[in-house]
Amino acid sequence: QGSHPPRIVEHPIDTTVPRHEPATLNCKAEGSPTPTIQWYKDGVPLKILPGSHRITLPAGGLFFLKVVNSRRETDAGIYWCEAKNELGVARSRNATLQVAVLRDEFRLEPQNTRIAQGDTALLECAAPRGIPEPTVTWKKGGQKLDLEGSKRVRIVDGGNLAIQDARQTDEGQYQCIAKNPVGVRESSLATLKVHVKPYIIRGPHDQTVLEGASVTFPCRVGGDPMPDVLWLRTASGGNMPLDRVSVLEDRSLRLERVTIADEGEYSCEADNVVGAITAMGTLTVYAPPKFIQRPASKSVELGADTSFECRAIGNPKPTIFWTIKNNSTLIFPGAPPLDRFHSLNTEEGHSILTLTRFQRTDKDLVILCNAMNEVASITSRVQLSLDSQEDRPPPIIISGPVNQTLPIKSLATLQCKAIGLPSPTISWYRDGIPVQPSSKLNITTSGDLIISDLDRQQDQGLYTCVASSRAGKSTWSGFLRIELPTNPNIKFYRAPEQTKCPSAPGQPKILNATASALTIVWPTSDKAGASSFLGYSVEMYCTNQSRTWIPIASRLSEPIFTVESLTQGAAYMFIVRAENSLGFSPPSPISEPITAGKLVGVRDGSESTGTSQLLLSDVETLLQANDVVELLEANASDSTTARLSWDIDSGQYIEGFYLYARELHSSEYKMVTLLNKGQGLSSCTVPGLAKASTYEFFLVPFYKSIVGKPSNSRRMRTLEDVPEAPPYGMEAIQFNRTSVFLKWLPPQPNRTRNGILTSYNVVVKGLDVHNTTRIFKNMTIDAAAPTLLLANLTTGVTYYIAVAAATRVGVGPFSKPAVLRIDARTQSLDTGYTRYPISRDIADDFLTQT
Repeated sequence: QGSHPPRIVEHPIDTTVPRHEPATLNCKAEGSPTPTIQWYKDGVPLKILPGSHRITLPAGGLFFLKVVNSRRETDAGIYWCEAKNELGVARSRNATLQVAVLRDEFRLEPQNTRIAQGDTALLECAAPRGIPEPTVTWKKGGQKLDLEGSKRVRIVDGGNLAIQDARQTDEGQYQCIAKNPVGVRESSLATLKVHVKPYIIRGPHDQTVLEGASVTFPCRVGGDPMPDVLWLRTASGGNMPLDRVSVLEDRSLRLERVTIADEGEYSCEADNVVGAITAMGTLTVYAPPKFIQRPASKSVELGADTSFECRAIGNPKPTIFWTIKNNSTLIFPGAPPLDRFHSLNTEEGHSILTLTRFQRTDKDLVILCNAMNEVASITSRVQLSLDSQEDRPPPIIISGPVNQTLPIKSLATLQCKAIGLPSPTISWYRDGIPVQPSSKLNITTSGDLIISDLDRQQDQGLYTCVASSRAGKSTWSGFLRIELPTNPNIKFYRAPEQTKCPSAPGQPKILNATASALTIVWPTSDKAGASSFLGYSVEMYCTNQSRTWIPIASRLSEPIFTVESLTQGAAYMFIVRAENSLGFSPPSPISEPITAGKLVGVRDGSESTGTSQLLLSDVETLLQANDVVELLEANASDSTTARLSWDIDSGQYIEGFYLYARELHSSEYKMVTLLNKGQGLSSCTVPGLAKASTYEFFLVPFYKSIVGKPSNSRRMRTLEDVPEAPPYGMEAIQFNRTSVFLKWLPPQPNRTRNGILTSYNVVVKGLDVHNTTRIFKNMTIDAAAPTLLLANLTTGVTYYIAVAAATRVGVGPFSKPAVLRIDARTQSLDTGYTRYPISRDIADDFLTQT
């Protein structure tokens, strides 16, 4: 073996060692003669002094008793060894000695976190600084998380734990673990709470209630934690009526005694720590019609015009129309005049009915103002009377003279108050001789006679008050007795105050009427007065007898009386007074005039067996004063047909119904007569309606000649259909050499559209290079913009364009094809190119295009 230079046979390798731990960097060389080993650190020969913590091993390795790493001294660095003999030098590869470090404090520890189910949870963790950089793992509930098989849970950004689509099973305590050769560091525990966002189990829904009723809006919610619920509304500026509103245990909102002002949206807001949700429902409050102005009965002169005014409120807004009693013809505001009647609406919402040129045949005509909506209908009736002398009732004496016994030299007052049209004149008679005013006799402006300084010879007698006018006269008498005040046998008596007499009875009503007799009834007096009640007296006025009020009954114990021996065709009126031992009450209001001889159920002069005794007032009261029919539903069967159903309260005297159908906001109506066969008719079908139109329906019951009170109304919209007419008025405006802007108008009139237009179908055809007809474009355009920009047109080619309108149901007919051509020479629209009609084949193609 000869000499040879050194050669490194074992190189040092990179080593990481915790501080204060032993470490070895190996270095082994061979050569002849045997080489010496010298260690270098960071390029500087390493001096190994006796007692140092670094030792050179016999084989050449460098051994550290304990690795040092401080600010003053550190073993960390780049090391290599060098083998040297007399023949040469060999150097090892570099080896890095790294002193492992791991600090105690985490740079960022995970925090307690709340997250909504389904969201992504991020638990942040920045491990303690260390050499080498520590690796990060996570524990949940003390157990290491296995992230290999999970697609939802992973470590991002070096240490953060991301949990996608968080579930409640992900809840728990999480801990971040940092590890390197120095050791392990554990973060503090962080709790992950997975909550559930609020969700609606049963929320509020749209409701319609009657005014005065109660309504409950449900709001059943779920979530974790259980959400808080807050109710809001748009009505009344958002203010809740605290005296009428309450939140129930299940968090529903209850509103009592609902008013129109409560209409609006009610929203239930549910929120918890991870989210919020809102659900809402609309409250619609219906209120029946109510008159705020009723028409007044009129007395009209011949040839004069008169009008009636009516106004009603309600929700929905009532429909107001006029009728003539027992006539099925309706008079809607804005409709053409009916004979001499005409109605209109004012801007203030009043409905006015005008009658021109009053005629004698209009006398006693009963006019009805009807107001109805979907809740109910109401009726107000007035009567026309002829303002003529022969048709007015005679004056009525409200209070007249009574028997009195007074002492001589005293003062006597004899009352006489009367009413009438025209105003009556009051005159007085004593024992049939007119009384002339004098120094001791005075007649007041109200008609009372005052006598002063009573004298037996001059003043005692029977005094009669006479109230007279062109309409007739009425009389009332009382005896005035005058005695010496010292006469012990005389009981003096002065006229009592009116308050001690009974109050006036109510207006007499006709209960029954036959050809020769009638029965009247009246509401009793509210007060009997200051003495015992004696009964009622009845006075009658008949147009065929003397023009005065005739007493026909006295001291009746019951408020009912039958008048017999009536004169056929004569009109009768009645007043009633109550009497006690002190005197008479004021008169009742005058009864409505009645003409003797009217019967129920007589159309042609004959009387059927079952109705011969049934009176006009009975059936009129039943059908005209009560709600006998309620319209329940009105639903569209198709685009021209509706199906109606109703409920009858009592069908005893209902021969049938007049069914009225009216397009909303129109003054024209359609009437159908329905016969109530077997008293069981409760539904019907109404054909022939306009398409895609809103109608108002109502029923009016009738029995022979009696027309009853209208039902409530129902509104319905017929279904849509395809348009009946094509678009029209197409115009072409050149945009550039190859583009044209087209615009057109929707089908006219509006009624032919049969619904809301949703789109237009546009078809562009032309002749190609082979002179063959083909479709260049077939497109759909939104109905909101009836325009189209046709681009990439070829000059010299003739195009044919047709447009069809469409509703949700389908496409209507195409317009007649318009011809379009850009002149190849002028590069502009050829306005003189009007080849009409186009070829029959192309026209047929368009007609069949869908």
